[in-house]
Amino acid sequence: MNRDKWIVTGKFAAVLSVPLVLWANTGGAIHRSTGAPGDNTCIQSTCHVGTQTNNSPNLEVLWEGGANYQPGVRQKFTVRINDTARVYGFQASARLESGTRDGQAGSFRPLPSPSPTTYVICDNGQDRPETGCPASAPVEFITHSGRSTSNTFEFEWTPPANQSAGWVMLYVAANASIGAGAPRGAQIHLKSIRLQPGAGGGGVRPTISQGGVVQASAFGAGSIISAGSWIEIFGQDLGNLPPNEAFAEWRNSFNNGVAPTSLANTRVTVDGRPAFIAFVNKNQVNVQVPDGIATGSPVEVKLITSAGESVPLVVTSRPRSPGILAPPAFRNASARQYVVAEFPDSTANSRIFAGMPGSIAGVSMRLPKPGDRLVIYGVGFGATSPAIAAGTAPAVASHVPGVQVLLGNAPVTTEYSGLAPSAVGLYQFNIIVPSIQAGDNEIVFTVDGVRTQSNVFLTTGN
Repeated sequence: MNRDKWIVTGKFAAVLSVPLVLWANTGGAIHRSTGAPGDNTCIQSTCHVGTQTNNSPNLEVLWEGGANYQPGVRQKFTVRINDTARVYGFQASARLESGTRDGQAGSFRPLPSPSPTTYVICDNGQDRPETGCPASAPVEFITHSGRSTSNTFEFEWTPPANQSAGWVMLYVAANASIGAGAPRGAQIHLKSIRLQPGAGGGGVRPTISQGGVVQASAFGAGSIISAGSWIEIFGQDLGNLPPNEAFAEWRNSFNNGVAPTSLANTRVTVDGRPAFIAFVNKNQVNVQVPDGIATGSPVEVKLITSAGESVPLVVTSRPRSPGILAPPAFRNASARQYVVAEFPDSTANSRIFAGMPGSIAGVSMRLPKPGDRLVIYGVGFGATSPAIAAGTAPAVASHVPGVQVLLGNAPVTTEYSGLAPSAVGLYQFNIIVPSIQAGDNEIVFTVDGVRTQSNVFLTTGN
């Protein structure tokens, strides 16, 4: 498994103009404080005294949409101010490039739960009503609702519904201040992004099938998910693929070691957070669940294409949802399911699996005996030490504490239990076959009292 991107606007300096202002005022900044055409900054309005930096490298605007926007498809933005300060604030505005002073582009949506909170005001300085800003004051501004000790703000933006709206400029301004109510010593960071309309609008909205979200089928297809686990989504019109392409994979889509959250004009959110997409076709999407989702309660899975959003499907989330690799290809003629266990002397050109020779057509097998070492893979085993962020491959050994393994009734010695090197969200377990009666024995992994799928077997000899 590989790597790609959340867009960092610093990479697009060539197409950036000026931008969004972050204020540390109680109740947010006054409107028109973004540095956009027709706007001031908080230095120009003397709200703060300090240094202003245009196209600041210390201001990140993170968005999975790349340099395009999909007409009418809501996107999540994260604004991060990389500046040592005590309090922070921000303001953002989206304008049509054809009318950057008064041409409002789309609409903002504050996220309901993150701290710090945000809200939207109109060009008349009033809170935006439910019906939207009035025609006499059409421009919207999203800003912080109070001084924040966090340097990160999140919000959503729904772009214009039609491609004919053309290019859009997103202006962002952020303020890092030395203390509450202190006008001096502020650093004002400005940035703007130029976004081109992508192919979109029209088409058929995606539909997730009832029960169509499961943990990866080869690892048990369980109905429980967890942060960092792999899930498969089934339905109709899930991928917005070109006519000559049957599917898309993430193989060349990693950016600075981070997997993509958008592939083939398809995005997925789990509990409102962008998931990392590895595979897309019209009926199936494979994603890694992001970090930070709620646990112990239902969460929503939603799929978004340029044609719109799916109806969310509610699934159950837990801290761990372990499953071991046991695909349908490892069933014998009697439909008994076997684990994929590999000998350490396997190579890429000569894979040697543990099991009864000849029991599975086309698979090279050797009968393991007590004392033999085997490698088994899994997903959904949860937090590791040290922690490895979802969407990235571990650069160091990362261990899962407390994993226990039984083969039949015999405890199994585990020499390594952690994430597999250079793989995203894939766990590796190096085990030693215990002294046990020859034949088929069920193999079960347990972590924090949660066990892997039932009726998975390993054949051993004497």
